Amino acid sequence: MIYLDNAATSFPKPESVADAMRDFLLTEAVNPGRSGFDLSLRAGNRIDALRLRLSEFFNQPEKDPNRVVFTSNATEALNLAIQGVCQPGDHVVSTVLEHNSVLRPLFELQRHGISHDLAPCDERGFVHPATVEKLLRPETRLVIMTHASNVLGTIQPVARIGELCRSKGILFLLDAAQTAGVIPVDMSSTSTDLLAFTGHKGLMGPTGCGGLLVGKNVDVRPIRWGGTGVRSAQRSHLEEYPYRLEAGTLNTAGLAGLNAGLDWLQSHDPAGIENNLSNRLLAGISTIPSVRIIGLEEGETDISLAGRLSVTSLVIEGMDPAKAGMFLDADWNIAVRTGLQCAPLVHEAMATQNGGTIRISPGPFNTPGQIDILLEALASL
Repeated sequence: MIYLDNAATSFPKPESVADAMRDFLLTEAVNPGRSGFDLSLRAGNRIDALRLRLSEFFNQPEKDPNRVVFTSNATEALNLAIQGVCQPGDHVVSTVLEHNSVLRPLFELQRHGISHDLAPCDERGFVHPATVEKLLRPETRLVIMTHASNVLGTIQPVARIGELCRSKGILFLLDAAQTAGVIPVDMSSTSTDLLAFTGHKGLMGPTGCGGLLVGKNVDVRPIRWGGTGVRSAQRSHLEEYPYRLEAGTLNTAGLAGLNAGLDWLQSHDPAGIENNLSNRLLAGISTIPSVRIIGLEEGETDISLAGRLSVTSLVIEGMDPAKAGMFLDADWNIAVRTGLQCAPLVHEAMATQNGGTIRISPGPFNTPGQIDILLEALASL
């Protein structure tokens, strides 16, 4: 199979990630820090070291590992942040580029007296800070923004929007699901108060692990309660971080894999590989008249100059994307993502809501030869 759906999850994983998880399961997979024996304490120390590592990786201003909260994915982290800081009467600003992991919580909270507005994007898929500023109100509590669109790959001007929020005393929540491990994600330079990430995409870890980094001046209310392994006689849930937002046993095997994914990233350049493959794809598509790339102007063949990740959404004139995806799979053994990619409002903005697009997202283990086969397949369709 030629796998080109890395924006959904990176695949395959580095062998070192699988090895780390296997070794952990065979030698250290006890409940971390819950008991006093050495192995439990060692497992707990590994988790604490990973918290610190992620704090440094995302340049958290205060480098406080206790404010690195582990979740099962970015969706859970976003829900923790959104539900944990907003109250009835608050107003939230987000964008039409957002994934349903932001849109659906916002629409649900609307039923509980928390209103929101969504900033539009331009015809290329970028949100301008001025459009966000126009939507701010005195009761605006939070601005939420994806760092890069999962449909178009467009990298947003988050530093300027974060600075705007900081100047007005509004919390800024950054969704780094698509960018963590792909491009630098820096909480300090982007004035980010809350950062949500997932481990199974650019960070090359397994599914089922992610997290929320919480700034020192932000308090997030818990939305679940339970065991923490600390002060078990206390009836109420603990107030201090990370226990405040964590309940129950963590996905320790997944976090071992995530740590190995970070190790792998330190010695490889996945973004450089992926950008070269995407540029090869764009150059090839430019010779196929019936294939149209969404959000790019004709002749643009350099992803980095266009301010994008290596994510390309396209349509084939006269062919439903789902049907095209079926042919690519059945006839060419090529895996891509078709449809709305869990981000319906992007497609409304791009006028692709009827059927969506074919999304192609190469990863570090793809090859130029595989892109050439894809181009041959697209030409045949």
